[in-house]
Amino acid sequence: MSCGAPQTNQVEQWDVFEAVFEGPDTGNPFLEVDLKAVFVNGSDSVTVPGFYDGEGIYRIRFSPETQGEWSYRTESNIAALHNKKGTVRCSIPTGENHGPLKITNTFYLQYADGTPYYGIGTTAYQWTSVKPSIQNKTVQTLASSPFNKVRMCVFPKSYQYGNDTEPWTYPFKREGEQSDFGQPNVEFFQNFDNRIKQLLDLGIQADVILFHPYDRWGYCQMGTEINERYVRYMIARISAFRNVWWSLANEWDIPEIKETIDWEGIGTLLQNEDPHQRFRGIHNWYGSEDHFYDHSRPWITHTSTQTSQFYNAIRWREKYKKPLLFDEMRYEGDVASGWGNLSGEEMASYFWMAGLSGGYPTHGDTYRNDSDNETEVRWWAKGGTLPGESSDRIAYFKSIMEEMPVHEMAPSFYPAGDEKELNQNVYVLSKAGEIYLAYIAEPGQTVDLDLTGTEPYSLDAIDTWNMAIMESTVVNPGKFTFTATRPYTALRLWAK
Repeated sequence: MSCGAPQTNQVEQWDVFEAVFEGPDTGNPFLEVDLKAVFVNGSDSVTVPGFYDGEGIYRIRFSPETQGEWSYRTESNIAALHNKKGTVRCSIPTGENHGPLKITNTFYLQYADGTPYYGIGTTAYQWTSVKPSIQNKTVQTLASSPFNKVRMCVFPKSYQYGNDTEPWTYPFKREGEQSDFGQPNVEFFQNFDNRIKQLLDLGIQADVILFHPYDRWGYCQMGTEINERYVRYMIARISAFRNVWWSLANEWDIPEIKETIDWEGIGTLLQNEDPHQRFRGIHNWYGSEDHFYDHSRPWITHTSTQTSQFYNAIRWREKYKKPLLFDEMRYEGDVASGWGNLSGEEMASYFWMAGLSGGYPTHGDTYRNDSDNETEVRWWAKGGTLPGESSDRIAYFKSIMEEMPVHEMAPSFYPAGDEKELNQNVYVLSKAGEIYLAYIAEPGQTVDLDLTGTEPYSLDAIDTWNMAIMESTVVNPGKFTFTATRPYTALRLWAK
């Protein structure tokens, strides 16, 4: 919508309508101007915050959940922005617009129109903080990758393995070594918006990380008032994009941010004030459960974990009754740190174990892919390109999972006994009596199934690394035992 007289605008269901207004460009709009609009469609009423986008321009972004005609009226403490009215006609979605993701059957995700979704994540933490040419390469790489979710920070990152460069521009106004957290850098956030839109066009979910401890610019020490203003600003800017998730933190329990940020306050703020109710999670540091945030909190929509304890997945699913995401489970690469030096085979194997344990897995790649005269560009941190070997195998895993009725399946096999047995790399996801998907990571290990029903089952034995079916046969219902003779073997059984 342009400035001026009220008019009727058109937008697809779940897409973004943007109202644009002219207002003051003096003073500090971030701190001094309040702007929102109330959208009404019959008995539905949604209050949507606005934001200042520089040069006297104010925007309100709204994504309608229901079709029909919506009317809106603005409210502001500035006369030039107050009581502006308009209408928006919301039409049927088209093309690849399936709406935002919703939770189904407690543990799974699907699009709002019922289209299936199987989450295959990756991590490129500060890809929007590096030079734009590398950002462009990241988008190109994602376009040909299997990944449909990416974890990404808002703020730049200061860490080892090449994470010691300055961002292409800063999120807040900065002079010398001092940041002014009362003045967002519009150029930075406009670029961030654009990258979110590009991911949306590629069908990729943007898991936006609001805070992290790897900081030398002061972003994790802004204080409660600015933290809340910043989160409200992010809600206003990007919540309307249907691919946005909120991750309150990467590694919330590192001391630098554990006690300095009010996690309950931020989580509750998002729950109460995000008009589009995007997913909300919070990610831990060490992999043990005593480092988890309490995922039973009502503002948390899904369990976000950094761990490779896949054998605990069933217990965590039952404890929290929410979708389980293995948002960091070590990375393929060659850095010295143990979290970042998996082989390609191990990274791909982690996907099978995480997926068949009932969770959604996430990839990372720490190999150098230096480009555009910038050294130590690694996908996990800065994006760029993907030198690792696991991506094609992950795409193969994804293709198999997308053929399954995953949202109707459950991790039905759970190794019992002592700790050694609990760590067996054998996992099964099944819809009893109809379909079974099993994975055995190591040769010599055995899977035992009770194939219910009276009809025979078709069986494919799959070499997951070479992406090939080794054997196809038919087996009878009842007790079924298979011992792997090679690593990374999957079994697919379905009732004929």
